[in-house]
Amino acid sequence: MIGAVVSYVLLLVLLSIAVPLIDWYWQVFKYRSLSKIPGPKPVPIFGNSLGKTPTEYLKELLVLQQKYGSFYKLWTGPTLRIVINKPQYLEELLSSNVNLNKSNGYDLFKPWLGDGLLVSSASKWKQRRKMITPTFHFKVLEDFMQIFNRQINVMLDKLLEEVQTSPRQTIDIFRFINLMSLDIICETAFGTPINAQAQGNPKYVAAVKTFLEIFVFRFYSGFMGHPLLFRFSEHYKVYHETLNVLHDFCEKVIKKRKEEFAKKGKMTVNNEEGIKIRSALLDMLLEANQNGGNLTDEDIRDEVNTFMFEGHDTSATAECFTLYALAQNPSIQDKVYQELCEVLGKDPKIEITMSQINNLKYMDIVVREALRFYQPVPLIERSLDQDWIIDGITIPKRTTISIFLYGMSHDPTVFPDPHKFDPDRFLPEKISARHNYSYVPFSAGPRNCIGQRYAMYSLKATVAKFLLQFRVGEDPDFKMEIGTCSVLKSMNGYKMKIRPRN
Repeated sequence: MIGAVVSYVLLLVLLSIAVPLIDWYWQVFKYRSLSKIPGPKPVPIFGNSLGKTPTEYLKELLVLQQKYGSFYKLWTGPTLRIVINKPQYLEELLSSNVNLNKSNGYDLFKPWLGDGLLVSSASKWKQRRKMITPTFHFKVLEDFMQIFNRQINVMLDKLLEEVQTSPRQTIDIFRFINLMSLDIICETAFGTPINAQAQGNPKYVAAVKTFLEIFVFRFYSGFMGHPLLFRFSEHYKVYHETLNVLHDFCEKVIKKRKEEFAKKGKMTVNNEEGIKIRSALLDMLLEANQNGGNLTDEDIRDEVNTFMFEGHDTSATAECFTLYALAQNPSIQDKVYQELCEVLGKDPKIEITMSQINNLKYMDIVVREALRFYQPVPLIERSLDQDWIIDGITIPKRTTISIFLYGMSHDPTVFPDPHKFDPDRFLPEKISARHNYSYVPFSAGPRNCIGQRYAMYSLKATVAKFLLQFRVGEDPDFKMEIGTCSVLKSMNGYKMKIRPRN
């Protein structure tokens, strides 16, 4: 009996070693035709090591780019990734109406985002994208400006109170802007005021951060992406607690809006101040669900979670990075402020309109440069639906292509002196001299970011009103630790010196 148990255990041990090893060499054999593509030498089964933290991942990708250029291969566990960052390659891939599927790496988002617009397959994505696109019409965005203004004003008041309480302290602006961004997305896209700035909502904000950190750990570790193996990870318990927080928050938002939708009908609802607000996205989803539009409750949850993430967390980090860049470049900040005073006046509580934002020409090129310098999404991926030829090498279909956008934005052959913050790069004559796909902060082609205009107006309104209220300065004792957590993040915050204008 004991001998049989021992034999069984030995068999399991041998299988646990043999199966990954066989899978590894099968993958190596499968991609033998790509042997001419340069790249770091992988360790069998484990692939290439990229470090253990989001900061290390980003640094290592930059090192690999410097060593191997704009076209190389990388193994994460048994998964081969072809990494590219050349504008010509990007145009060919991203403009394609065939290679529309995201890579398997995006499956790691599905426990949170389900099969929402970000991760859905090409066929489902086309149908859902067509349905959602009208909800980001410029007329809808115009209606949202009153919400942008009001929630930014709340943020400015809370930050002013903090500055007056601790006038000489360095302040991390992320907690203020993050909650403001959460209030904005919930009230605009979902028609559900949640008063995050008043209540704090620390559990949801912390849960987003934790999920993204675990996501990127699983993404680059290879084997931790497998659900069964991940069960043995030290992160597993926290991961599921985090998912519960994220889903509970989403369910509450949907439930509240469903009740209002049933009582008052679609499209408009009065908030606590009696202002009519327009909730295009969630109301449209609820209406489709109600009218038998092949949209289930789960579909609604997936899209709400997706836009909660993309419209809140990504926007907040972009706004913080832009303000931090201005703190580092006081002369540029002064020029932005001068333009703001000329176009808007000096009152930070002004109700900014879309047309006024469109007249802020210098701030526009500053924001563009900030999005280059601090590329919002460092890396995106596609899974090839057909063979693709690069530089005479045929890459077989179903291969994962990693597009290192942050690397391209910091490639001196694309942007000379890339570590200098220079808004003049985006003057018309400079733009016309570059390849069209050299700057794609919101991706490009058919699967570009559906909410990029929303994000840009929100970002510009926030920066404009913030600079009318405060002058920001760099803290010489603070240095950001930038890493990739699916979106670009400063792992130690966005600390700066803040002084009221008046």
